[in-house]
Amino acid sequence: MRLGLHLPQVGLAGNPEHLARIARRAEDEGYSSLWVSDHIVVPVAGSPLPSVEMLEPVTTLAYVAAVTRTIRLATSVLVVPYRNPFHLAKELATLDRLCSGRLIVGLASGWLEREFHVLGADWERRGQYTDEAIRLIRTLWQNEIPQFNGEFFSISEMRFGPRPPSGKIPIWIGGLSKRAARRAIELGDGWHGSRMTPEQVAQRLEWLREQAERVNRSLANFTLSHRVYIGFADRWTETGGYIEGKLAPPEQIRDYLNRYAALGIEELLITPIAPDADTLARFLDRFGQSVQPHIR
Repeated sequence: MRLGLHLPQVGLAGNPEHLARIARRAEDEGYSSLWVSDHIVVPVAGSPLPSVEMLEPVTTLAYVAAVTRTIRLATSVLVVPYRNPFHLAKELATLDRLCSGRLIVGLASGWLEREFHVLGADWERRGQYTDEAIRLIRTLWQNEIPQFNGEFFSISEMRFGPRPPSGKIPIWIGGLSKRAARRAIELGDGWHGSRMTPEQVAQRLEWLREQAERVNRSLANFTLSHRVYIGFADRWTETGGYIEGKLAPPEQIRDYLNRYAALGIEELLITPIAPDADTLARFLDRFGQSVQPHIR
């Protein structure tokens, strides 16, 4: 199972020197991918999501692309209805060119209704918008003069570029619902879950298999990925709340993470529970010594 690392994107941790240092360290220490998340505005109170400031994800990955060489760059996840798909397709294709094809795009329809309302995004039709936007984005990436006619967007006799060098960028669909599983099978190159236990992930994998059987799709080249929040403690502790984090000694952490590998998860995104640069450095030291070598 490959391991990805979430970049320190939140609040004061997201300064350029710190970002570059962590990105290079992850590349040197054998992590497979670097990840960023997406919220534009968050409630001050009354939401399960912590009230934090977060660096813009695509811009952050562009910076990290310039200070790394081989490690893949990914989003966990971009909320599609917040964005115009033409603009998003161009941003991502540009980034994929600048990072020499290292990009993975995690996309989802979103869940924070208050954020939708502030941004003027359509909460009620977010699923339909997301599905059409993904189809449109793929069309734009594959055609210099794309032809597309949908409910929300249409284009003809117009040139689009740049396009990804390979004609596509892997799209991993995020989400925890049956609708997200269906979207992943119908429109994605993979699935990206978050904050679930192995038992909960096993249920989602069954949903994916059911959807794949329904449409006669092979899962041979379909990537299964998941995100966990992990920290070190003297005894097993569950944080609860939005992140559903796990704090434990190294032996328990590596056993817990290997349960995802046993399910067939191919890429596990590690989000350290580390509030500042010093804590993150200590986490990476301990994780690299006591956990990472033992992941199957």
